Amino acid sequence: MAPRRLIKLATVAALVLMLAACGSDAPTRDEATREAQSAAVRQASASKAEQISTVLSAAAQPSPLKPVATATLDICHAGDTNGLWGHDEYRLTCRLSETRYFGTGSDLLDVLREVDKGAKASGLMPATTSAIEDVERYYAANGRTEDGLLLPLPGLSYFAPGHDSPIWVGWSQVSDPLNSQSVPDLTWPTVFVEAQPVDLDALRVGPLQRHQYLVTISSWTRYYEAPWPS
Repeated sequence: MAPRRLIKLATVAALVLMLAACGSDAPTRDEATREAQSAAVRQASASKAEQISTVLSAAAQPSPLKPVATATLDICHAGDTNGLWGHDEYRLTCRLSETRYFGTGSDLLDVLREVDKGAKASGLMPATTSAIEDVERYYAANGRTEDGLLLPLPGLSYFAPGHDSPIWVGWSQVSDPLNSQSVPDLTWPTVFVEAQPVDLDALRVGPLQRHQYLVTISSWTRYYEAPWPS
């Protein structure tokens, strides 16, 4: 074999080994699980849970909404690495979400106006792409364009100082198909799951029976992120 070809093969082999070695800093399942369950990470989760609760309460009161259920999801993912393609931006990341479910039998547009008014009075700032005026125009047009085409359902969303994700307000008729949140499987790279799901079918035949509309107020936050070793 020609010396030049031997040098080229040796260079390629060395490059492959070097790239593969870049993946050696990936956490094992046990390492990532222990970190996700550590006291520091659990404390960070509890602190952010209080923050989410505060901002969601700001969006929900005062209003004619009747609370019927709350769903939460606390989940951590290990960063994956591949010597040939690089790795995720994080070694471990954790996020927390909360969704509050409300029922109302009142005039929906009036309810949403009250929610918007209360959210602004509580210091929440409407997102530039989401405003109560868009909702009013949608219902004034009966959800259709002048040509009779269906318009996309608008939404309401807000920002809270110091909170890294919008607060979303959504709604539907109780008679509409409702999809319950599923609990994620604890399969790699997921290393921690703590969930309080809500069975929407049970809500429909239970506390939502007295209401015409289901309104949701939700948000999420990333409460922990560990970088790769430098």
